[in-house]
Amino acid sequence: MTPTMSPSQPSRRAPRPMMSRRGVVATLCAMPAFGAISHAQGVWPDRPVRILLGQPAGSGSDPVARGLAPHLAAAFGKPFVVENMPGAGGVVAAAAVAHADDGHTLGLVLGGPTTTAKAMNPNLSYDPATAFRPISLLNRSPFVLTAHAGSFGAGARFADVVDHVRAHPGQLSYASIGTGTVTHLAMEELKAALGLDIVHVPYRGFPQASLDLVAGRCHLMFNVVAAAAEHIAAGTLIGVAQTGAGRTGSLPDIPTLQELQAPGAPFFGWSGMIAPASFPDETARRIAAVVRAAFAADPKARGGLDRTGSEVLGTDPDELRTLQESEARRWNAVIARLGLRISD
Repeated sequence: MTPTMSPSQPSRRAPRPMMSRRGVVATLCAMPAFGAISHAQGVWPDRPVRILLGQPAGSGSDPVARGLAPHLAAAFGKPFVVENMPGAGGVVAAAAVAHADDGHTLGLVLGGPTTTAKAMNPNLSYDPATAFRPISLLNRSPFVLTAHAGSFGAGARFADVVDHVRAHPGQLSYASIGTGTVTHLAMEELKAALGLDIVHVPYRGFPQASLDLVAGRCHLMFNVVAAAAEHIAAGTLIGVAQTGAGRTGSLPDIPTLQELQAPGAPFFGWSGMIAPASFPDETARRIAAVVRAAFAADPKARGGLDRTGSEVLGTDPDELRTLQESEARRWNAVIARLGLRISD
């Protein structure tokens, strides 16, 4: 039976436990932490995003990064800031991306730093196979093997260049855009197959390497089509071979290495957008979608790639991952076969 209470009798509630001063302080101190957690779980990004570029200002990738930045800023509501961080064929920038833990650092790199860098340097601070979240394969472009006209003669062809190098062992040099890049590994593969003795001179990017090639301070280089075509037309450089499966439209008179029956399968240069491995896959796919739409709609976003013989892509993350894996298998096998290391 439930007891009744007289109307004149005041009701009694169970007393609330009083919070000690220490408890109040603890609760107040916990509140900012709760806010920080909520903020961390909010919409990305919550601050400016850095895009680290492994090539110097003026390189082929530079206008692409700067062309994409406004589109990414408009889509995500925060600035995307491009920072040139050249060095070691792009490894300096790639390492900075691999070790970034702020959730707001992306990279735009060429192939080597995300495929062959560890094979070239076992002491590398990151593992290309596990350190990155692929975002988008931006472009793919064949190279043209260019020679200094004053060193080989204006009418020299591929066979003439090979004969001249063989006749002058150790006296000529070739440029690359960094040790471990395709421009280095492909020439080392060609050297080994044809028995050539030519000195490797690594540069920080295509602009300076091209200038020195034109000036005759180096003699050969696997160059990007855009940088080479103007000088080939002017007669300061000779184009002796292309590296793609077919001839590019801008250089229709230059044969491919396959046509010349030179060793090695067709190969390309390419660039991709990456993030640290911890970066969310969903966000990577959102970025890739913005890149693809920007390439389709805005010539500035393409950074002139479509005028350089380059195939403009803007793929999803899976396609970039597949290419990275196949490139790593191919070029790491070359590195192992030739015994190459970072000092070569």
